[in-house]
Amino acid sequence: MLLEHHCRAMNTSVDLWVWSASPQQEAHVRQSLLWAEGVFARVERELSRFRPASGLSAVNRAAGSGRHAVSPLLCTVLGAALDAAADSGGIYDPTLLKTMERIGYDRSFETLAQQRDPAVDEARPTLGAWRRVELDCHAGLVSLPADLAVDLGGIAKGWTVDRVATALAPLGPVLVDAGGDLRAIGTVGDEPWPIAVQDPFEPDQDRSLVRLASGALATSSVGGRRWNRGTRVFHHVVDPRTGTSADSDLHSVTVHAAHAVAADVAAKVVLVLGSEAGAAYLTERHLSGLLTDTHGREIVVGHFAHERTPRHASTH
Repeated sequence: MLLEHHCRAMNTSVDLWVWSASPQQEAHVRQSLLWAEGVFARVERELSRFRPASGLSAVNRAAGSGRHAVSPLLCTVLGAALDAAADSGGIYDPTLLKTMERIGYDRSFETLAQQRDPAVDEARPTLGAWRRVELDCHAGLVSLPADLAVDLGGIAKGWTVDRVATALAPLGPVLVDAGGDLRAIGTVGDEPWPIAVQDPFEPDQDRSLVRLASGALATSSVGGRRWNRGTRVFHHVVDPRTGTSADSDLHSVTVHAAHAVAADVAAKVVLVLGSEAGAAYLTERHLSGLLTDTHGREIVVGHFAHERTPRHASTH
């Protein structure tokens, strides 16, 4: 029996499925799915940069004033983000919030005006800025310099997907999908989960199908969150080497990894690096991916098995 639950959190749709072999477990599974919705809500309340009362917003307001007490949740996710920054050589950087605000992404995207003040400051490279964050999770303290602010949006979503999927797994095979960041644990018999991969150029169409037996998928694209400032077009994936929206030869990247956090980070890093350096990045970490360049050409890295699908409306 496949039980499902759908809600909205972190500015995206959240979909959860659990296969239970026992009808007697139905009430318990449904209660657990409601608990999972609560986890997404709690993480959003604590880690959203768009909520003035969140713990993350309090940390950003305290930048430059010394050490600030934070929750174990914020410490854990910020620690994971700093580890990812180190592993990626700083291409992934959770301290790019001021850069994103400077180029126009200063509010939740659905309320972002398409025409903003045309004046844009010169790009300011920030590679390595994450090293200036002082984090002591044993003491529950973090210190930010005055010129830095943290955004944990993507990695917080991946972390929550991993957390919820792991917690639900004892109930049976589980799939958790939060806006395309998803994690599968277990299969129903030998049948993997069918996952539709969206066409990056036509969002209402599926491009391919991935049969996911285990692990995580995440997609990053420059096509969705775009806005104008004067005659310039920006998107939300920032390259810390330039201090502005990334300008590689890639339009979208889908990565298969063991965990949603790793897939989410890797998709963003590869999108910034471009096809050649990005493929090397995935290969070095034994990850697989589907890269689509700005001309629509597909590049498969590693053992990324996918099937072309007929042209029809996307299920996501």
